[in-house]
Amino acid sequence: MTAIWQDIGFIRWPMTFAILWIVGLSLYSASQLFRPGAHASLRTKAWLDGILFWGAFTALTGVLGSLLGIIIAFQSVEAAGAVSPGLVAGGAKVALLSSAFGFLALGAASIGWYALHMRWRLLEARAG
Repeated sequence: MTAIWQDIGFIRWPMTFAILWIVGLSLYSASQLFRPGAHASLRTKAWLDGILFWGAFTALTGVLGSLLGIIIAFQSVEAAGAVSPGLVAGGAKVALLSSAFGFLALGAASIGWYALHMRWRLLEARAG
C-alpha cells in the first residue's frame, strides 16, 4: 500500500488534505447527529454536505493527477524515442492510480454521507 501511495506522486498531498476533511466532517456530523437530544439543524446539514464536496474534490484531483501523469509519461516517451509498449503501459498504470484512489475515496465519502444524511432526515421527520 505504501508503494502505491508513493507511485501516485505529488497529487497525493491535496488528496490527503481532502480525505482528512472527509474524515473530520464525518466524525463531527456523526457526533452531532447521534448525541442525546440531537435534532436536525441546518448547521449540521451544511457540515454534512461538505462530506460530498470533499469526496468529489478528491475524485477530481485524482483525475487531474492521472492526466498529468499521462502527459509526463508521453513527454518521456517522446524524448526517449522508441520504447517498449510494456514500459508505456507501466507508466499509464501508475498514472491511473490517482484516479482509482480518488474514486475510491468518493465512494467511501458517498456511503458515509448517505448514512449520516438518512439519520439527519429521520431527525427532521421526528421534529416535523
